[in-house]
Amino acid sequence: MAFWDADLTTRMGADTATSRAGLACFILAGFRILGALFFGGLIGLETLEGQIVAATTGIEALVALIAGFRFRAGKGAFWGIAAAVLLGISILNSLIGFAIGGVVIGAVFLVVIVQGIRGAFALRAGGFDEDELEAFE
Repeated sequence: MAFWDADLTTRMGADTATSRAGLACFILAGFRILGALFFGGLIGLETLEGQIVAATTGIEALVALIAGFRFRAGKGAFWGIAAAVLLGISILNSLIGFAIGGVVIGAVFLVVIVQGIRGAFALRAGGFDEDELEAFE
């Protein structure tokens, strides 16, 4: 099963999608923390601009970290949406700055997070086929 094609008809498929999204959010949070340290330090953390850059990327990392923990718990659709929106803004920023690597990596993470959001909504709705089979065994 490819990462862009999650099987949400089974509980295991939805669990796998949310677990992958949790891992993607953890990696994304790590990238954001490194970005906050690198670009905040590049501008200078003692300047206002450096503090703003470090704070905004720190907020992105915090949202991604919370979304990652929620996804690993099999929930997290709304935190995942927040992380996906922030990642979409970051992809748009990379696109404007002609950073093709940032666009490609961000797009892969965005696809995995969107699949996790779909998986979390599927887990919330329930009604999987194997749930009905367990009642008759």
